[in-house]
Amino acid sequence: MATRWWGLGRGTAVAGALNVLAYIAAALAGLYEWGWIFWLIVSGGALATLTVIFLAARGVKTEKQTALLAGQEQRRMLQEMLVPIMEVFGEIAIATTAPARRSLQGHMKQVVIRAARSIGPPHTRACLLEVSGNAGARELACPAGMWAGRQETPRTTFREGTPRGDRLLRSMDKREPLFVPDLLAEPREYQPDTQTYKTFITAPVAPAITHPAFGMLAIDSPTKGDLAEHDIKIIEILGQLLGSALAIKR
Repeated sequence: MATRWWGLGRGTAVAGALNVLAYIAAALAGLYEWGWIFWLIVSGGALATLTVIFLAARGVKTEKQTALLAGQEQRRMLQEMLVPIMEVFGEIAIATTAPARRSLQGHMKQVVIRAARSIGPPHTRACLLEVSGNAGARELACPAGMWAGRQETPRTTFREGTPRGDRLLRSMDKREPLFVPDLLAEPREYQPDTQTYKTFITAPVAPAITHPAFGMLAIDSPTKGDLAEHDIKIIEILGQLLGSALAIKR
């Protein structure tokens, strides 16, 4: 009997979100007590949940199709996304020196950006918007090389005190994602200076609400409809995983 993918995707996404939040919370609680083995177990659980969400969002219509697509998608994801993230997370957790850990954390940024880039059509672009500055004068900007996707380099700096900057920083401070399905339908003050993208999703890069955010993970596309509601949770999870990796200080 045919099954609507949204009914499957929504229920699975909610369950997956709760599981991931539990994993991240457990990781933070044990960050300074359990050591690298605990981190590996936590990251593995979160990534496994991410796999479930991906598989549930693929528009399957029958149980037979679900089984076939699940096997194919699982192999592709393990090769292209989950295995690299898992490997780098583990290396960060067991790094014995601060310079080695910082180098690996920089590599983790690139791995997560590439993973985010794999969401959506080929012309989707992903970037890391890092936060800088003090309260009242903060900025979100993409450092050189911290992006992947189509040719246009992300050059916009989102400044506190401007409509677009305040909107993103408010989303980051509240630890909430932001999805704009059609920028042309937004108020004028929220529209970009260029027309290189028409839709985007951003999510905070932070391990938990109580920990300072490192910035925002963003994906955008030049075509309306390229990104969808079920992509939001995936970006959220990637942002939490990156935030957790960057929070490791020992």
